[in-house]
Amino acid sequence: MSDDSDTCIRLRHLHAHLVHEINMLRKAVNEEEREGVNPVDTVIIIKGLENALHTIQLELQKCPGYAE
Repeated sequence: MSDDSDTCIRLRHLHAHLVHEINMLRKAVNEEEREGVNPVDTVIIIKGLENALHTIQLELQKCPGYAE
């Protein structure tokens, strides 16, 4: 049971970190677009992180006390 608890704690931390990183990258994309730079690489990274975030959210649903 402790392993499950540890896994859920790690998933929650990872979820929070990814949400923060995605938000920071979205701000960077907005700034790049305002400067006339094509942020294709950053957009691709965001998509990958969003896919990982979705997977983490699915795993978090298995954790006790999960509420999104």
